[in-house]
Amino acid sequence: MQYNTWLDFAVEVARDAGRIICKGSRRPFTVTSKGRRDLLTDVDLAAERSIIAAIHENFPDHDILSEETPPDARASSYCWVVDPLDGTGNFTRGYPCFSTSIALTVDDEPVVGVVYDPMRDHLFAACKGGGATLNGRPLHVSGTATLPDGLIGLDWARQEALRRGTVRVVAHLAEICGTLRICGSAALGICYVGAGWWDAYWHLSLRPWDAAGGALIVREAGGHVTDLTGARWRPRKGPCLASNGHLHADFLAQVNAALDCT
Repeated sequence: MQYNTWLDFAVEVARDAGRIICKGSRRPFTVTSKGRRDLLTDVDLAAERSIIAAIHENFPDHDILSEETPPDARASSYCWVVDPLDGTGNFTRGYPCFSTSIALTVDDEPVVGVVYDPMRDHLFAACKGGGATLNGRPLHVSGTATLPDGLIGLDWARQEALRRGTVRVVAHLAEICGTLRICGSAALGICYVGAGWWDAYWHLSLRPWDAAGGALIVREAGGHVTDLTGARWRPRKGPCLASNGHLHADFLAQVNAALDCT
């Protein structure tokens, strides 16, 4: 099956990028600012160059959408969506929670997804219709059915208005869910839902490369991923809610209730 060929490629490329990141974490690196709360290092760029070069060599007719490089002209229905180092802020502080995310979309629908945590050697992977795995072992979402029993993850948007919205959601959910966690790498946070470690995750402002791989992993593990309206999340949408499916309707309703508060 073609999906498996693409998946094997994405796994290999993600591991190569992970080796670059691990090596970069052990030496001095440069840090620049792309804007408020938005950092870039030379390690991000080195990992991205490795990934893009491999895609160009193996799939020259495919488009690439990557965080640090201007997008291709969208001439192909096949597009590799890449975040070479998701969680750069954590990386710059030596906090070992960051990842490489690679997805292949066909007509804006993820069909292959890989998220690699190089510090823990956690390789989350999925292809459409083939299930999700962690280091080759099958994944399945949790069976938690209610928010009071739920472990809910989140990350912060950079924009001030959306951060205020996140604060309202945190305050609201803190009273009704089991507990809350912050990751610092959206790609990993979404995968934690697929692994059954977290029961749900939300982020009010995601770019395609933040979530395309993780969204497929959650779905193939049996979960749901939607936008704030409850419609299927796709890479060109912003807000993302991922869950085990069992508590998705209540989770979605509670997030929207908090955001509607004045």
